[in-house]
Amino acid sequence: MFDKLKKRLHRLDALQRKTSYPREYFDEEHECAHCHTHYVGRFCPQCSQEYGTSHFTMKTIMHNILDVIGFEEYGNRSILRTLRDLLWRPGYMIRDYLGGHKIAYFQPFKLLLLLTVVFGLIVHWMGVEPEDTKDISEIFLEYMKNRELAKQIAPYVTMIGQVVRWVDENLAYSIILQNFLIVTAMWKVYRHRSPYSWTETFVAQMFICCQFMLLAIVQLLLTWEYEEEGIFPYFVNGYVVFVVLLYDFHQLYGETHFRGTLKRLIKVVCWLMFQYTALIFAASLIGVGFLTAIGALHSTE
Repeated sequence: MFDKLKKRLHRLDALQRKTSYPREYFDEEHECAHCHTHYVGRFCPQCSQEYGTSHFTMKTIMHNILDVIGFEEYGNRSILRTLRDLLWRPGYMIRDYLGGHKIAYFQPFKLLLLLTVVFGLIVHWMGVEPEDTKDISEIFLEYMKNRELAKQIAPYVTMIGQVVRWVDENLAYSIILQNFLIVTAMWKVYRHRSPYSWTETFVAQMFICCQFMLLAIVQLLLTWEYEEEGIFPYFVNGYVVFVVLLYDFHQLYGETHFRGTLKRLIKVVCWLMFQYTALIFAASLIGVGFLTAIGALHSTE
C-alpha cells in the first residue's frame, strides 16, 4: 500500500516538474511587413514586429486586449498559466522563472499589484472598512501632561501616523516592504544550500506573495471572513500559511525530505521574529532619544 502511494507521489512530482512552454502561433515562413525579413515564428527577429499586423479585425482587437491584461491563451506571460502553476507547482514554477523561463509567466510585481487590487475590491464589496480612529497626534495631545511640549511633538507624530496610514491603505507596497524582512530571513537560512542570491530570493518571495494573495481571495469568497495579518503579511489562516510555505520551500530549494524543510522553515520564522524584535527595539530607542532631546531643549528655554 505504501509502495503504491510512494509511486503515485513520485509520478505527481515528475508531472509537476515539467516546465510550461508558451505555444507558437505559426510554423510557416513569413515576410515581415515592416523590414521584409523572412522568418518562422510569431515575431520578426529583426524588428520584433508581430506577424499579421497589417490588417485589423475584431479577432485581432480582442487578442490585443487579452494580451494587455495577460489573458492571452497562446501568448507569452500568460496570467492564467501563472495562477495555475502558483497553485499546482509553485516551487518548481519559481525555479523555472529564476532559471530563465521568464517569458512564459506574468511578472510577479505586476501580478501582486493586480491581485491586491482584486482583493481590496472584494473586501470593499463585503463592506469591511477600517475603523475610524483618532489622529495619532490628537492622542498624544490628550495624554501628554505638558501641553506645550505635546504641541511641538505633534507634527512629528502626525508624520509617523501618516506613514502608518499609508501602509494600511497601500496594501501591495506595504507587503513588498514587509517582505524585505522575510527575504532576509530566507536568504540567511538557505544561503549555504541555495544557488539564489538575495535579489533572486526576493523575486521568489514576490511569487509566494502572489500565491497567498490568490489563496486569500479564494478564502474570502468561500468563508466571507476577512483574515487579519499575522507575523507573515498574508491574509490567510496561519496554519494554511505554514503548510503552504513548507510545500513551496520543499519544491523551490529541492529538499529531499520534508523534515529538513520543516527545520529550515522554523529557522526562518525564528529569524523573522528576531528581526521584528530588533526593529521594535531600535525604533523605541530612537523614539526615547528623540523625546529626551526635545525635552532637554524645552527645559533650557
